[in-house]
Amino acid sequence: MAHNVFLGVVTQSLAEITILAEKGGVSRAAFLEFLNDSVMGSTFTRYKSPALVNLDFKPTFTMPLLRKDFDLGLSAARELEVPMPLAAATAQLVTGAIGAGHLEEDFASLILEQAKNSGITLEPQNVPVDDGLSPA
Repeated sequence: MAHNVFLGVVTQSLAEITILAEKGGVSRAAFLEFLNDSVMGSTFTRYKSPALVNLDFKPTFTMPLLRKDFDLGLSAARELEVPMPLAAATAQLVTGAIGAGHLEEDFASLILEQAKNSGITLEPQNVPVDDGLSPA
């Protein structure tokens, strides 16, 4: 459960910085390639890059499942009196994405709501993106 709460927070943060870069004129593909080649890149950021660049949200983990884990994690945090403001804010964004109809898509579709809230509409970039899993 803690892992999945972290997964959600990291994904929302990745969506935010990717949209910031795109709105500033840097393509998602170029930004994520830069990020993945930096100290901040990770197995996870590389794994999700193809979805974020090409908007392929074939589900690996849906938004309703992520919300369930946020609910469980935040409940545990309340019981243990551990403040989790970032997780709480992200949980609200996940709930908003569900309300917007992102039910059957992968949770990486958080980027669509971030784009909409930033005044841009995303289009798939249709470029090959290294997911860190395929042999080079």
